[in-house]
Amino acid sequence: RRDTGQRWGVWRRVKREIDAAAGRIAKMGDEEHMDGGILDSIVFMEQSLAQRVQAFGTDDQETVRQWKKLNTEYNISAMKFLQGDEYDTALDLLGRAKQLTTSGVKFGEVDDRRKLLAITYNNMSCVFKRRGLLKTALGYAEKALKLETQSTKADNPACTHLNLCAILSRLSRHRHALEHCQCALQLLKAGNFCGANTPGLMNDFHDGVEPESSILAVCYHNMAVEHEHLGEDDKALQAYYKSVEVAGLELGPDHPITQAFAERADGAQANLEKKKREKERGGKHGKKQGAGGAKTGKMSEYDMKLLGVGKGGRTPRNL
Repeated sequence: RRDTGQRWGVWRRVKREIDAAAGRIAKMGDEEHMDGGILDSIVFMEQSLAQRVQAFGTDDQETVRQWKKLNTEYNISAMKFLQGDEYDTALDLLGRAKQLTTSGVKFGEVDDRRKLLAITYNNMSCVFKRRGLLKTALGYAEKALKLETQSTKADNPACTHLNLCAILSRLSRHRHALEHCQCALQLLKAGNFCGANTPGLMNDFHDGVEPESSILAVCYHNMAVEHEHLGEDDKALQAYYKSVEVAGLELGPDHPITQAFAERADGAQANLEKKKREKERGGKHGKKQGAGGAKTGKMSEYDMKLLGVGKGGRTPRNL
């Protein structure tokens, strides 16, 4: 009994010392991060996690907490580097995040790993989308959505659908893009908002502005864009003004996003009215011309604007 008690006493002392050492390393990492040394901070966090795994295994509660923290830091830091167009560094960090959730060393519960891996895939998609590699971006976004449908802890499927909408729109697959936007709308109305661990996704939608509450307005705006691409002008106009209404309620009427959406809604209104006038004039001209009339091959100024090639033309695009 005495030997057993002594062994337990030694073990508790060793555990306290290891905890203290890991804590010191983690604190050094936090201090480096505060000083702007993001990569140095990550090195300290990696060392701290490695010590805990060696001493206590992967099931230890504090080990799991540090694993989640490191994975989140990989993603957040990667998106910061993406904003500076440092693609290689961003992908390197996201690759480490992926390794942390897919290697033979298993941390946490299965749903935790699926959730974090989905966030990583979503951010990888943002990197490749920024670089113009749209098919690669689409593949990662689809992987993210598949993981989220398998995880009960996933909190980002609405943002994933919006990401897919933006990618598919740029690939000119507007009907499928609209379907994903409609799925996002249903999720957002049900209370599903983008999680805080997907900064790249939020930056991508908001051009550097990250007010999470405006994501519903962005969803309506993107629906409007897709309706406009599909020639569904009335539906597009309704969605544009809905985006203005939601942004006004959630961000205020003077917020830059609200103002930008209002300008686009007014532009769509003017475009629709002009289109109707052109149609009416075309009908009258057709009657005067009669059956023997011939239409010239010259493109009208309005047609050029619709195609985005004329002076002052506009081409609708997702955020």
